[in-house]
Amino acid sequence: MHDFGKITYLDLHKTGSTFISAFLESCCTLPQIKFEKHDWIREDYEPDCFYFISIRNPHDMWSSLYRYGLDKKGSVYHQLNKTAKLSQYESFNKFVDFCLDEDNADLLGYGYNREISKHIGFMSYRFLKLSLQFPMEKIMQCISMDLSLSTLEKKFITKLEIKNEKLNQEITRLSLELFPQYFDGAKVQIFMKNNLRINDSKTVLSELDVLKGDTLKFMHRKEWLLQSRY
Repeated sequence: MHDFGKITYLDLHKTGSTFISAFLESCCTLPQIKFEKHDWIREDYEPDCFYFISIRNPHDMWSSLYRYGLDKKGSVYHQLNKTAKLSQYESFNKFVDFCLDEDNADLLGYGYNREISKHIGFMSYRFLKLSLQFPMEKIMQCISMDLSLSTLEKKFITKLEIKNEKLNQEITRLSLELFPQYFDGAKVQIFMKNNLRINDSKTVLSELDVLKGDTLKFMHRKEWLLQSRY
């Protein structure tokens, strides 16, 4: 979470959030009030603030998480290492199958658990959690009332979802068209020209196997919330 008072960025994992954070720190002219990596909104919600979030195709988010683990990085990797589950990294399909299995949900962290996993995939859950104020209270209440988690979209605090697939284009629009008063235009142009790639995994996408058959179908079904954006 990057809180600049007038605008707040909700930094969803594996969506280019490190890049966007660096952009905001370099180009935004507003004083930063608070920064907590991947944190969510609680009592600090401001109705007049413009909240925005970054998203990504869930297949590519899973790919990024897997590759990050191959580099021995990230909370999921460390949790699987701690519980002697590193064999799940033998292939991309095996890793995704394991993480989508409800019986393994408690290993993934971030408040995710078996009960929540019955209703939504891990990537979509992370997105849902950052898009709400007091998210866990709302998520668990929805589940206890046997309601679809899709009903929570009406309670999203976000006013913009920036797609990773059009990251430069949409960041430029945010800073130079929607809120030029909050950004240094010259710095924006320089930053975008340099087009820094930050926090990339060493394992490139072309070196991976692709999700196949039942694994791909299962991923699409579980990640319905993010998939609906694509």
